[in-house]
Amino acid sequence: MKKMKSLLNNRWLVFVASMWVQSCSGIGYMFGSISPVIKKSMGYNQIQIAALGVAKDIGDAIGFVAGSLCEIAPIWVVLFIGVVQNLVGYGLVWLTTIHTLPELPL
Repeated sequence: MKKMKSLLNNRWLVFVASMWVQSCSGIGYMFGSISPVIKKSMGYNQIQIAALGVAKDIGDAIGFVAGSLCEIAPIWVVLFIGVVQNLVGYGLVWLTTIHTLPELPL
């Protein structure tokens, strides 16, 4: 049990895990490159794409939660929350793009 606790509090493990989380969430920075594809596949106009971009930026701003939690929670909890946020956020985008969920009311 002590070894597991030591492993979860290891700064190098946290560093590597955070790099993985950031590399998986980096697609948000490519919005300008992928917005024409979204526009074409979903049939959005430029105003709807702009609204989607604003929603994406607001979602990116939620990262302040992780910074605040670093002060009170173990780092593995913060990483876990980041992973869950990425899975939910990008999962919903993916499900909307493949038309499993209804299109967003933009």
